[in-house]
Amino acid sequence: MNLSRLWPLLLGTGITLGLGTPIAKVAAHHGVGALAFALWPTLAAGLLLGAIGLFRQGRPADLPRLVRFGSVAGLFGHALPMSAVFWLSSHAGAGFASFSLALPPVFTLLFTMLLGLERPALRRGVAVGLGLSGALLMLAGRGGSFEATPTLLAMALAIPVTIGAANIYRARRMPPGASGVWMSSMTLLASSSMLALAALAQGSIAPPLTAPALAWLALQAGVLTVGYLFYFALQRRAEPVTFSFIGYVMMLPGVTIGTFAFGERLPWTVWPAAALVFVALLLLQRPARAPMPLAVQRDEGAPV
Repeated sequence: MNLSRLWPLLLGTGITLGLGTPIAKVAAHHGVGALAFALWPTLAAGLLLGAIGLFRQGRPADLPRLVRFGSVAGLFGHALPMSAVFWLSSHAGAGFASFSLALPPVFTLLFTMLLGLERPALRRGVAVGLGLSGALLMLAGRGGSFEATPTLLAMALAIPVTIGAANIYRARRMPPGASGVWMSSMTLLASSSMLALAALAQGSIAPPLTAPALAWLALQAGVLTVGYLFYFALQRRAEPVTFSFIGYVMMLPGVTIGTFAFGERLPWTVWPAAALVFVALLLLQRPARAPMPLAVQRDEGAPV
């Protein structure tokens, strides 16, 4: 794996999807609830990508398999962890929720070794450890508190476990011949249906019908549309551990925009944290060691 070829996709995915944090902050000022913000842009982006796929590529050849893939990927890679993050943010604060989003590379690496997808490698472990240290250093500099009850701690650990498992699933079970547009559409549509159930249960499904609120929701829909095209393009080319580093890149837009647009104080930890993440990415350039004999195999014919 040559990471230099993945830099544009890794940065494009992380930065684009990371814009959701500052957009959500502005939308909240206009009365948009967290679940409503997650639901409506996700649904709109899924429908838009589906329309693009239908217009440019026609109906998918194996629609049932694509729907099954999107349902699993949407449930475990988006709907469940994002709903849990919103819940955790409201009960323990955004800092604690951000801590949970710094852990997916750790669990992704663990799962790849437990499933025999790659052999243990010191370089890979050091890379994940450095990236995690950088993320935690960034959060510490922003004043995040990590005190929590056992229930909150269990939730915080469940989020990266779910995301890590979804990273492995998508990499191994992408439908053969399916385009990134259709995989993005099915994933987002499946996720939006699950988010709708959660929003209905909490009675927070309707956003304010004001021009500013709708404008920010539309902007987030556009961000998700572009971000998920990057997302599956990266998924095709990067193995799961490298792919999971998008979480670290996603922190950059929130910090940068928060500093220059919202007047937030830039913590001194930003630069050493960014350096740790950068070194971690460089360490990932060397390919992982060959998989063990009992490796789980990708679906026959699935794109790499």
